[in-house]
Amino acid sequence: MAMLDRYKKTGGFNQLLTLLETCGPQKQQKFLEIIRQEDPRWADALVAKMIDLKRVLAWSESAISEITGAMLDINIAMIISSVSDEEGARLLGTLPHVKRRKVSDLIEKQKPTPGDVATSINKLHETVRRLSQEGVLRLDKVDPMLFVDEDIEDRLKQGKAIVGVLSASDSLAKMVAASGTSQTDSDSPHLQIVTAITHIDQSPQSRSDGKDSSVFEQENILLKKRMQLLQNENQVVRQELANALARLEQIKKLA
Repeated sequence: MAMLDRYKKTGGFNQLLTLLETCGPQKQQKFLEIIRQEDPRWADALVAKMIDLKRVLAWSESAISEITGAMLDINIAMIISSVSDEEGARLLGTLPHVKRRKVSDLIEKQKPTPGDVATSINKLHETVRRLSQEGVLRLDKVDPMLFVDEDIEDRLKQGKAIVGVLSASDSLAKMVAASGTSQTDSDSPHLQIVTAITHIDQSPQSRSDGKDSSVFEQENILLKKRMQLLQNENQVVRQELANALARLEQIKKLA
């Protein structure tokens, strides 16, 4: 049975999303590679909807306070110990006075290991998903690009539009348009993607403080994730090609 089969029922997408968000980077990448081989659009949707700490830290203070208020003090302390002073101060600022003092004491006393930090970040991901499912945290208001439709499994099956998820053709067209290149240029697709991302980072719209800036920032995040996946896939293809050429040389020598 294919890996995705068990997740194509209602609620399966969120289950798989939570699994990916709470496993280690290497295992996450391996799962995504398997998923992409089975269904590229599922892989694109999962990458687009995955939560990460940097993204959460960019949310409003009221949204962050809902999350930190539902987490254990020790987990908040471990996360604060792993981020910049500015980000840590922002997290502490969302806590009520008593809880803030307890977390500050833990930060001074505890020396977090990488495992402690990873576990605490996973707890944050789990908390976001739980609060979202309970309706406490409205992702459609907080971060619309991360909102998961209730019928997303059917949408994926039927090829319907999903917020934040581009079709392969639309994604390439947008990247090429942003980079000012054409598909007939001599640059490789990966170079076009890099150029597109650089263009978005440097564009006046992405530096503005208005609504357009938020849209460009979310598209920038999505493009960077897709670029990383493409780079990983490219490396696998290169290795397979090298192995095939090596076998061909061995066959020639035996002939």
